[in-house]
Amino acid sequence: MVKKIIAVLLLVGFLSYALWQGLSPNEASDNSNLSEYKDLNIKKGDSARQASGQAYGLEPKDTAPPFTLSDTSGKSVQLSDFKGKKVILNFWATWCPPCQKEMPDMQAFYEKYGNDVQLLAVNLTSSEGSKQAVSKFLKEKQFTFRVLLDDQDSVGSKKYRVSTIPTSYFIDEEGKIVQRVNGPMTLKQMENFAQQAAN
Repeated sequence: MVKKIIAVLLLVGFLSYALWQGLSPNEASDNSNLSEYKDLNIKKGDSARQASGQAYGLEPKDTAPPFTLSDTSGKSVQLSDFKGKKVILNFWATWCPPCQKEMPDMQAFYEKYGNDVQLLAVNLTSSEGSKQAVSKFLKEKQFTFRVLLDDQDSVGSKKYRVSTIPTSYFIDEEGKIVQRVNGPMTLKQMENFAQQAAN
């Protein structure tokens, strides 16, 4: 009986050590602010994507995938329209408190750097009640930065593999992702990106 207890304790200790060793410092820091962003519902069939690490989005040095979406006025916008400019691509929803937390900083950034850095806030419209709800929210809060509507869920979860919101990508003039921010962005983070010298 004592041998069985010792064997179980050794097995538990070994598994605990193996799990601890398998968690990298980046994973540990990524998980430290789970309250700072909202998990999206992961659809059935996404477990293979999660297991491969793809559910956590694109990484720095990846090329930002091209897309075309309509803005709130119905104008078609392509990421390639901004080639040669820095872009902050933010994924959000009106019902997300952490998203709402970052939006005043986004507005302040837009007012100061809007000519130098394109701020594109992609609303996950398929999770909203309607497109009108998004426009109403923006008008009530007096946010004037450009908002794109991902009403078919074709960009957020499929191309950029966003699994939590807010998630933001800082994209350089060459179309490469230089930083991913999980959770609310700060004005300082956005300003640092705007002030970085071109590569």
